[in-house]
Amino acid sequence: MKQTLRLLAHGTLAVAATLMLTGCRTKGPDDTTVAQDEGDHDHDGHDHDGHDHDENGHDKNGGEEKKTTKKDEPKKVEKASSAVNYPFGSAGIPVQPETAESPRTVNLGPSEWPMWGGTMNRNMISLATGLNFADFVPPLDDEPGRGIIFQAQLGSQTYGNPVVGSGVILVGTNNGAGHRPKHQGDRGVVLCFDMDGKMLWQLTREKLASGRVNDWPLQGICSSPAIDGDRAYVVTNRCELMCVDLKGFHDGENDGVYQDEVDAEEMDADIVWSLDMIEEYGVFPHNLATSSPVIYGDLIYILTSNGVDEAHLEVPSPRSPSFMAINKNTGEVEWADNTPFDNVLHGQWGSAAIGIVNGKAQVYFPGGDGWLYAMDCETGDHVWKFDLNPKDSVWELGGAGSRNAIIATPVFYDNSVYLAVGQDPEHGEGVGHLYRIDATKTGDVSATLDEDGDGEGEPNPDSGMIWHYGGEDEDGSQTGREGSDIFRRTLSTVAVSNGIVYAADLSGRLHAVDNKTGTRLAEVDVLAGIWGSPLVVNGHLLLGDEDGDLAIYKAEKDLPLVREVIFNSSIYSTATIVGNIMYVTDRSRLYAISLK
Repeated sequence: MKQTLRLLAHGTLAVAATLMLTGCRTKGPDDTTVAQDEGDHDHDGHDHDGHDHDENGHDKNGGEEKKTTKKDEPKKVEKASSAVNYPFGSAGIPVQPETAESPRTVNLGPSEWPMWGGTMNRNMISLATGLNFADFVPPLDDEPGRGIIFQAQLGSQTYGNPVVGSGVILVGTNNGAGHRPKHQGDRGVVLCFDMDGKMLWQLTREKLASGRVNDWPLQGICSSPAIDGDRAYVVTNRCELMCVDLKGFHDGENDGVYQDEVDAEEMDADIVWSLDMIEEYGVFPHNLATSSPVIYGDLIYILTSNGVDEAHLEVPSPRSPSFMAINKNTGEVEWADNTPFDNVLHGQWGSAAIGIVNGKAQVYFPGGDGWLYAMDCETGDHVWKFDLNPKDSVWELGGAGSRNAIIATPVFYDNSVYLAVGQDPEHGEGVGHLYRIDATKTGDVSATLDEDGDGEGEPNPDSGMIWHYGGEDEDGSQTGREGSDIFRRTLSTVAVSNGIVYAADLSGRLHAVDNKTGTRLAEVDVLAGIWGSPLVVNGHLLLGDEDGDLAIYKAEKDLPLVREVIFNSSIYSTATIVGNIMYVTDRSRLYAISLK
């Protein structure tokens, strides 16, 4: 057992056990030509600051700091048309009535996990029951393992999360598996499997000619597709939102308005329509476009990943949209918004979530400036915004500063939104902040205001902050250690279940936080970096890490460990459970595992 469990009980700390882009030119929306430069990155392909580093990873180039303090007014790119409000289901999740014209986009049962987070609320909870976590063993060192239904070869690196729906499994990865021999070299790929693990088709996208500043090598497609009926929607490495037919070309038809597929054989993806955000909107994705689509009614919501240039000093395309709503049937943009304009700190790699507040649908976009924006799903009008960083925080190149961006996905639950800050993992560890925010308010609902710009901040009488978990524990009351970090930077999305918020940070710590008060209940150190998110299911919590371990805990306030399971390589994604089958990806394989 490689873990350390720390409990905070009755104000005392107790140790209870010993225990994750050459230059091209594009037209912006104002028809100005924008230069795109060559990029930045590390040996493993994860985005960082594009500068030379010493042996400890510190920036040797220095670099001018990009200041981001004052907020610009929202810039609308286009206007919306319509959206639909749906009644609530038994779990408080809005359910779209299923008709022939409008297939259900939210599934409350355990039979599908059709998008990142399972539902549009993005709460990492599966409703599957009757599961046995004690007996399965992954196949290691050519041993067959136990409880393995199938394993399928993925690329050499996999960051996309498996989604399951309409009888198929979709996973974003790179071209390392070579399933389509006609495609040699680096590509972005989505693989489609049937429920027995047979590969049905592959969506293949070439790398952008601009190189690593926009499309970092070997990262593949990191977006998790969204399945809706017989269609799936995914953001590709080329910054395209694509709609594909789940049947591929197996039905002998080339569906949709997109009739120019270069790849149109039986084992290729049938593209229905495509929205090229670089060509049509001048978006400059920093290193990679990664957003996982969320669907509400007839609209798809994504972030464009518009970001900074190679030098990390300015945003080449500030007038290009950051947030978009697209008609799922036609691929037409209903509305788009270029907030935060030129205040993007680095990239915009997050994904949106949706909640219903007082009968109106809100979409929550994690902005590249470290603010969370709530917008009307139908019109794109701004409803409220919240600064997730202290007013005295400062952004510095390479992660040395105290101001953070957002990579995690917002979660909507009980009329509130949960979200934490983080940075590119190559920037290392740092102090983080997790918030629960009242979604019923309007305007600037940040905890503090900074109207005079001095960075000190004044209490906001209209604040929507319910609680804040993070920062420095000055007196040791939360951690038992004076001056220690309560919470650190994260890539992970939270799970809220039975009065507890489960949150992981990049430093390898899993936190249990009281949902009412925001106080710590427990902290577990898994002793490895955490890139994925906790999944709560059937009274258990699952969490993978960079060492390739899948840890299984009881979903309780003291986080008792049930077992640790070793996979073949790093787990950068989050487990998916549908029915009594668990789908897990490590760097290069997809496993379907029986939990009977």
